[in-house]
Amino acid sequence: MSNQVLNVDISVDTEIKDPNGTEEVISRQEKGSYIQRGSLHLIKYKEEMEEVGVVHTTVIITGEKITLKREGPVKMHQVFRIGANTESIYRHPYGQFRMETRTNRMEYYKGEGNRSGKIFIQYEVVLNEDEPREHTLEMKFKEEDA
Repeated sequence: MSNQVLNVDISVDTEIKDPNGTEEVISRQEKGSYIQRGSLHLIKYKEEMEEVGVVHTTVIITGEKITLKREGPVKMHQVFRIGANTESIYRHPYGQFRMETRTNRMEYYKGEGNRSGKIFIQYEVVLNEDEPREHTLEMKFKEEDA
């Protein structure tokens, strides 16, 4: 069983489309770590979010499921499973929201020697019974240059 920890450069691109067709694109570059323990893969990094502070983000990849966990001033535990609806609570300094996620497509690619990888998820989110918004998340990571 491998137990590997790498310092990685991470790029996160999120595209959100509301029911009116308005699109928002969010791109981030972060430094973090990639950890592999057998079939469990973790990507961890800190996000500096405007007006709220530092949020600790962990992406957990196991078999048929990817989990996005945020801790700090924003708390969230979002689970992605193809074809499944999952529910969670999104806690933010401005309030909390019931969040329902329906995952339509999900892929995880590992690079050579597990020193890089890519996550791609297409999903819909409903916050507090609002109209669903379409999301596309693409996260890439690669080992930092020495």
